[in-house]
Amino acid sequence: MSEIQDAAQIIKVSFEGAEIILKMGNTGWQFVKDICAVFKKVLDQEKLSGKTSVQKLLKMGGDLQVFRFETKDLERVKALANKYGILYSILPDLNEKDGMSEILFHSQAAPRIQSMMAKIEHSNIGTLDEYYENAEPDKVEQLVEEVKKPVLPEPKECELVARELAKNQVEKISDVRSRLNMTWLQIWPIICYMEEQGILEKGKEGTVTLTRTPEQIEELVDSQQWKQLFGEEEAQRRSTGNSQETEEKMQVIQRIQKEKRNNPGVNAITIDQKLVYEETEHHIKTRIPYRKNEFIWLDKSEISWINDHKTIFAGLEKKKEYAILDLEDRFLRKTSGEDLYRESYDPVRRERARQEQEKIRRRREHNYRKTQQNLEAGRRSIQGQRR
Repeated sequence: MSEIQDAAQIIKVSFEGAEIILKMGNTGWQFVKDICAVFKKVLDQEKLSGKTSVQKLLKMGGDLQVFRFETKDLERVKALANKYGILYSILPDLNEKDGMSEILFHSQAAPRIQSMMAKIEHSNIGTLDEYYENAEPDKVEQLVEEVKKPVLPEPKECELVARELAKNQVEKISDVRSRLNMTWLQIWPIICYMEEQGILEKGKEGTVTLTRTPEQIEELVDSQQWKQLFGEEEAQRRSTGNSQETEEKMQVIQRIQKEKRNNPGVNAITIDQKLVYEETEHHIKTRIPYRKNEFIWLDKSEISWINDHKTIFAGLEKKKEYAILDLEDRFLRKTSGEDLYRESYDPVRRERARQEQEKIRRRREHNYRKTQQNLEAGRRSIQGQRR
């Protein structure tokens, strides 16, 4: 009976495209979630230092184990591991009080680790669930909170992904990831950030659809706007976070919102933050919903941020003429605020437009899959003829 219980607690977890064998122990699924947070923490740390040890360990799949030793022997352990050719990664110290440290290694290296044990006193081989059970709860909680914080992707990586996406209007994320030799943890934040900026839309079955033509993507990457969206200044601005609104400012915002709603000459609108493309000291540039290359500039004094800075509340003056520009601020046309509202911001029409966009996206996905199937069938036919 105990063997059956042990077997039931051994599971395979898919992480970073690899299958890892974990023994759940007494803490169940909480252990699985927290250990994945540990992996992400180590991946982020190694990424900053240019290392790829844990990434390679994860790609090996299978059973990962823990070598435990006294912290004072860390440098000696590292030297011996390098001498024996052992691929390892240093795990976060989740219990500083016990004076012990741990490294992660693959079970294939167990014989060489045992050779190290003979030279390192008070060392032993354990499992990930033992490492987890020995951790201080507050340390685990702190680590989990750290990995939850969104990190702005590296500008160079964003550029690399954008140029690769520009080769096709519709792409599978997994295909792009494979061609660029990136991990899911590297590419996923980039995809999410690009969607937030309105550059692409995520679809079902792991596909993404560009909201612009490949040529426009290439132009965007080379533009000053790209530096504003993905450059180091933007990364620094986002890392510091937005300061909380003061009570006085919130009262002003509420007053402006009330005035707009009660003004018969103004149509109140909301704009998703991902449609914001550019900001100056006094104005903000937003893409018109469901229009790939049409933008308007709004006066900052006439807008207010709501919903934790995720949404803009503004008003379109019905009789005012608004200039519609392209991405590079080239004039396209003029339209009244009333027509602009009816065409693009009216909730009913927006829902219809969204449905149309969804139909187009599905059609593109269908055509893409059909093309891939035909290519695969052609490739197999050619291989069959050669045989």
